[in-house]
Amino acid sequence: MPHLVLEYSGNVRERIDPAALFGKLHTELASVGGFRIQDFKSRAVRMDQYFIGDGTREQSFVNLDLRTFGGKSPEARTAVSEAALTVLADAFGATLRETACDISVQITELDRPSFARTRSEDHSGRPAA
Repeated sequence: MPHLVLEYSGNVRERIDPAALFGKLHTELASVGGFRIQDFKSRAVRMDQYFIGDGTREQSFVNLDLRTFGGKSPEARTAVSEAALTVLADAFGATLRETACDISVQITELDRPSFARTRSEDHSGRPAA
């Protein structure tokens, strides 16, 4: 934990390098939010089918959903959101300048009792560390 899900419209101007972008996000969010870098699981999804507003002008979007367990204070969540937004605004500068773009960040708090997972070490026959 946390999971980062980045969705963006197919008309963004930048060529996305997920490893570089997520590397920056992981480093910044670990620093601000107290996450461990090795716990991030991130993916980027380009959306080629979308419709924004009334469709009369070129519009674009970038949305980061940060999914994590609850427990952080409102101030900590705000700091994480703002740090992520700063990284994204820098990464999508041309899109912000050349289209009507909205960049957003949301934190989704997962319900710990309903979250389930298994790990490789659980199936390796070796004791978990």
